Amino acid sequence: MTKIFLNYRIADSAYAVREISKQMAERFGRDNIFRDDDSLRLGTLYARRIRKALEQADLLVAVIGPHWLDASDTTGNRRLDDREDWVRLELATAYRRETPVIPVLLDDTELPAVDQLPPDIRDLGRSQFWRIRQRTMDSDIDDLIDRMVPDLGSAASGPAPGGYPTQNITASNNSNVVTNNGGEQNITFGGPRGRR
Repeated sequence: MTKIFLNYRIADSAYAVREISKQMAERFGRDNIFRDDDSLRLGTLYARRIRKALEQADLLVAVIGPHWLDASDTTGNRRLDDREDWVRLELATAYRRETPVIPVLLDDTELPAVDQLPPDIRDLGRSQFWRIRQRTMDSDIDDLIDRMVPDLGSAASGPAPGGYPTQNITASNNSNVVTNNGGEQNITFGGPRGRR
């Protein structure tokens, strides 16, 4: 089962990350989603646990809200410019380990430009992203999960009633859909969505 690490700034996107984490846990299991707030028990040495979760992660989802880029510390310095900033450390670790990183932009937040990012996380500014809007949050998260791990979307749901697996099928123009042997099917007409 795919293990997913959620990277975010608490003050910037906690409301959305809570919902993303909840929906991902429903699809893939709570133990396969790492969100520090849910995954760190009292007394845990958080630095060690976060590093271990990053080593085990198959995907890192970077949730970026409107103040992600310019968030500052108590002295007024931009957090991303600090090598010890956890958001930066997590992203840099994922890139160093060649773990896929999926930027998720909240509402009208723009993807940070490459020249606005520290060198060790500049690939973030070159990445294909997904957008989640507050007014369509549930369906946007559901679509994100389907696009992130398309072959696991149905596997995580388990067999449909009667013991048959669920099939998720996308039919594009002029294509045929062949039914299965009685299991549930989720059929979408039209090709996959492009950049949002």
